Amino acid sequence: MTEENNNAKTTVGSQLSKARENAGISIDTLQKKTKIQKKYLVAIENNDFDALPGKFYVRAFVRQFANTVGLDGEEILKQYLPEEAPSVVKENSQPVEEESSNTSRSVNSVSPKPKVDTRRYAPIAVIVAIIVLVIGVVIFAVVKTQTDSSSKAPENSKVTVSNEDNTKKTEKKTAKKTLKKGETEITAVKDSTSDFTVKTGDETSKLELNASTAANATVKINGNQTWTGTLNVNAGHTVDIPKDTKDVTISLTNAPVSSVKLNDKSVVMQAPAQGQNAQQRDMNLKFEN
Repeated sequence: MTEENNNAKTTVGSQLSKARENAGISIDTLQKKTKIQKKYLVAIENNDFDALPGKFYVRAFVRQFANTVGLDGEEILKQYLPEEAPSVVKENSQPVEEESSNTSRSVNSVSPKPKVDTRRYAPIAVIVAIIVLVIGVVIFAVVKTQTDSSSKAPENSKVTVSNEDNTKKTEKKTAKKTLKKGETEITAVKDSTSDFTVKTGDETSKLELNASTAANATVKINGNQTWTGTLNVNAGHTVDIPKDTKDVTISLTNAPVSSVKLNDKSVVMQAPAQGQNAQQRDMNLKFEN
C-alpha cells in the first residue's frame, strides 16, 4: 500500500468517531446496527486497521460505519482509502510468436522415429490382463462375503426400548429447558460489554434501578420508552416488565454509581471497551421464552 494511503488511514478513524458522536450513537448501538463486532469498530476509530480480518474487510467495514453515522461511505473510501490501480502488463507478444514458430520449425525438421514392433509385447500384456482379472475376482468375493455376513443379524440382537424409558428421557430434556416460578437466569453475551440474555420462570418481572449519587436513566421495553427520570440517592425506581417482553434497553448517564437488578438478581456490566464512554452506558436484556 502506498505511503499516501497510509497517511489517509491516520485521519479516517478520527472523522468516523466524530461523526458517530455527533449522531449520538454509542459503540454498542453501532454494533447492533452494522452487525460488526465492537472490537473492529473500536479498531477503526483508533486507525488500527491491522486488527481487522483483511484488506477487503477494511473497506467494507469503513463503508458501512460511515453510512450508519450519516456520512457517504463511497466518498469516505475515495477520500481516504482509494483502491490501488492494478499493474499493467506490457504487450510484447511478437517475440513469443517468433519463438513459437521457430520451435514448430525445429520440431518439423526432426526426422520421424522408427516404428516399434508391438508384437513383441503382446504376451506381457496378456499376462498383466490375467493378473488384474484374478485380483478383481478375489476382491469381489471378499466384499460379497462381508456383505452377506453383516446382513444376517442374530435374532437375539434386537434391543427393545420401552415407552417408559422414552418418557423419562423427554422429561429430563424438558426439565433442563424450563425454569421454575421465581427462578431467573441472567447471562452476559460473549464478546459484548452490555448485552445479556434472560431466562425466567415468571410471567412478569421487576426491574429495580438505584444510584449512590444522582443519575439519569431511561428504560425502553420492546423499543418503546417506558420510563425516564432521575435516580436520587437511596431512592431508586422500579419498572414492571410485562408478559411476553422480548427485550429491555436501559440507558444510564452515570453508570459507575448506578445499579440494576432484575427479579432481585444483579445485572453487572463488563468494563467498557477501549474508546467507549464509561459514564454513558447501555444495557440490553434479551428475554428468551
